[in-house]
Amino acid sequence: MLRRSPPARGAVRSRATSAEAKARVRAAFVAAGRKLLANKNSEAYSLRAVAAAAGYSPGTIYQYFSDHRDLLFAIREQDMLEATVALERVAEAESDSELRLRKLLLGAMRYWLDHFEHFETLFALAPSMQIVQSGDGVAFGRSAVVVRAYAVFERAVGAFLQEHTRSEVDPKAAVDCLIAAVHGMIWFPHATRTMAWTKTEPMIGMVIDAVLASWKRGEHQK
Repeated sequence: MLRRSPPARGAVRSRATSAEAKARVRAAFVAAGRKLLANKNSEAYSLRAVAAAAGYSPGTIYQYFSDHRDLLFAIREQDMLEATVALERVAEAESDSELRLRKLLLGAMRYWLDHFEHFETLFALAPSMQIVQSGDGVAFGRSAVVVRAYAVFERAVGAFLQEHTRSEVDPKAAVDCLIAAVHGMIWFPHATRTMAWTKTEPMIGMVIDAVLASWKRGEHQK
């Protein structure tokens, strides 16, 4: 049986017909789009540029994404889903509520440091690219995958507060505080690299320990 030769470099690929082939094409566009963004080439980030980088004609990419924001939504959706699945596993592996919360927060830090390009695409793009919507108008911050990701922290914080605090702590404020603290301490030292910062993990660990201890002692403001 004769084997088909791979397409020549720079050649435009043919149109996909099966569902499996279409999924591969869509994945190729997502990967090419992420690579353009990771190379800090946001000015060149357009559907035409992504199509060319993936080896397809400009017309093909419009069969999958309505505009560049729709593609960016898909990139973020995939990156957030992979992170959420990893963090769900961390949370499910620990039965003690305090250890679970601590491991979850440190696990989030380690995951994003290991997948920093994904972190930047999700949390550190230019303001003009921050408000991203799917093709049907759903803002990324209200998408199903973000709701699922937030719920991982919500469950862990809720269990900790129920078991270890003697006074009332606003659960949502507690979740938001910890998420913002961890993600802020990942990004801020990166954005100010000329300063001699303490390594990220000890900083985040210190803040987590201080906050959880404060809540356990009831030292907080409503």
